Amino acid sequence: SHVKIVMKQAVQELEEMVVVGLGQQRKASVVGAITSVDVGSLQVPATSINNMLGGRVAGVISMQSSGEPGKNISEFWVRGIGTFGASSGALVLIDGLEGTLNQIDPADIESFSVLKDASATAVYGVRGANGVVLITTKRGGSGKLKITTRSNVKLSLLKRLPDYLDAYDYATLANEASVVSGNQPRYSDIQLELIRYGLDNDLYPNVNWQKEILNTASWQNTHYISAQGGGTVARYFMSLGISSESAAYKQDESSKYRKDVSYNTYNYRANLDINLTKTTQLYLGLDGYISINNLPGMMDTDWLWSSQAQLTPLTVPTKYSNGLLPAYGKDDLISPYVLLNHTGMSTKEDYKNMVTLAVNQDLKFITKGLTAKVQVALDNRAYLTEKRHKMPDLYNSSRRTPDGELVMIKRVNAYDAKYESNESQWRKYFLEANIHYDNVFDQKHRIGGLLYYYMSSEKWTIYRTSMLAIPKKYQGISGRVTYGFKDTYMIDANFGYTGSENFKKGEQFGFFPSVALGWVPSQYEWTQKNMPFLNFLKLRASYGTVGNDRITDDRFPYLTIVNTNAAGGWGGSGLIETVVGADNLKWEKSTKADVGIEAKLLNNNLEFVLDVFHDNREGIFQRRTQLPAWVGSMT
Repeated sequence: SHVKIVMKQAVQELEEMVVVGLGQQRKASVVGAITSVDVGSLQVPATSINNMLGGRVAGVISMQSSGEPGKNISEFWVRGIGTFGASSGALVLIDGLEGTLNQIDPADIESFSVLKDASATAVYGVRGANGVVLITTKRGGSGKLKITTRSNVKLSLLKRLPDYLDAYDYATLANEASVVSGNQPRYSDIQLELIRYGLDNDLYPNVNWQKEILNTASWQNTHYISAQGGGTVARYFMSLGISSESAAYKQDESSKYRKDVSYNTYNYRANLDINLTKTTQLYLGLDGYISINNLPGMMDTDWLWSSQAQLTPLTVPTKYSNGLLPAYGKDDLISPYVLLNHTGMSTKEDYKNMVTLAVNQDLKFITKGLTAKVQVALDNRAYLTEKRHKMPDLYNSSRRTPDGELVMIKRVNAYDAKYESNESQWRKYFLEANIHYDNVFDQKHRIGGLLYYYMSSEKWTIYRTSMLAIPKKYQGISGRVTYGFKDTYMIDANFGYTGSENFKKGEQFGFFPSVALGWVPSQYEWTQKNMPFLNFLKLRASYGTVGNDRITDDRFPYLTIVNTNAAGGWGGSGLIETVVGADNLKWEKSTKADVGIEAKLLNNNLEFVLDVFHDNREGIFQRRTQLPAWVGSMT
């Protein structure tokens, strides 16, 4: 007798779903450059998801420019920086709606995908040139209530600080530099001895300013709880996350009118799915966050570092032995110690609340595989800054009396706390609608299609008369047609016809097409029989164009702005062009080509992905900020 064994690829591999632009596709049939991120790798105590992408996602570059709470959010780029306009970062979509990575708790994430090439991003039109990050959040399921909790405590250590010269070494080198320049030494031998042995720390201090304002450690606490469950009619997912992060600043407990520098966040989310009928599903979503950033009175801690950079160990003491605080320099500058501990306190508060309502309709009564969806959302943001600023008396001393008393000269007069506040609000409305089709014929031919409409309108509500009071709107229609034969040969054709009203009429809309081909030789019976170590192999190629309208922060940059009451050179007033409009301005255009190989070997224990790509960017906008006077314009 004979036994014939034919190896077949696991159904799970073929049917695994991947989040793509405007929907989901079976992983085996995806022909775009899309990377799915292991959500488990994001479940680590970090300030933001941005800070975890570098090194975890191929083609994603991240950069963190500060470690201070509230500022330690990394910037990231998909396949490098392709432009130097107003925004070079990727478009981030959370449950299909535009957002930011720092506003979501990693524990809420169900799937995370990065779209890189034109076939994956063309459906986003003028928003897709810099890549797209797609996130879907967790939803409820039928079954018993499931509660998940998590708490983390993180200790961050300053591994190394710069080694600065002490006061004596600084004074010695300062003398050497002065002599080499043909001048007298700056410090006498007696002064050098006073500095060397620390005999007068008021007039000849020895201060390491970084050690005066920095601790070697800081703490972060994160706490999270979620509830998930439901039945056959309704399903729910709810979560709450709290994070508290302290800065490594060394603050003086003797100063009572202050707050420790810190950054606290509160995230919340609720997803509710209801089956209205057997074919109609209602979705209601609520999510948001509150962030509170506590700072010194001058609010911007960059002042600490600019002050520290100007000081030598000998300039002034942290405070004089009589308890008075110093000023330094001819401009009566303030030391970082005073800025941090004696200028009051300030707070930055950000609030976000988004409400989403969606209806999904299965249209199988028309034809199998046809579905429709309509989604509306309101994103509301509020920003509040409060500043309670004060200043103590500041002194300077350069000598002592014959009795050894310091001669103090007041350089800055104290003032009591001044209260300042500022409020602003931003709103954005979304409307989305799509019709999706996916069906298999004769167990060989898989045909899919998508037609999608998108509209959004956003504005700052604090403006009443300027151009910023005019809502900024997007509108577009996108589509996709897919065909696959035996999960072996695939073709995708995508388009986006989208526009932004920030450009003049006739230049607002653009057409962005793309096409992609895929071939899966691991589906051949010959490959499965003769190459059992090869579990999966796909070759793919794509070509297309996408756009970027975020080329400037200016509203209507094609307009020339005229000041009708500009001051003249002879005491009069007249007309002047304050901004020269870019009359033929359009969005950036990115032409992308990509060739890729995907392989899984040795029982799927080894995965290999290689992409070779080319991105040609055209129409990068750079406003000319300096013009010769004879042009008669300021910019």
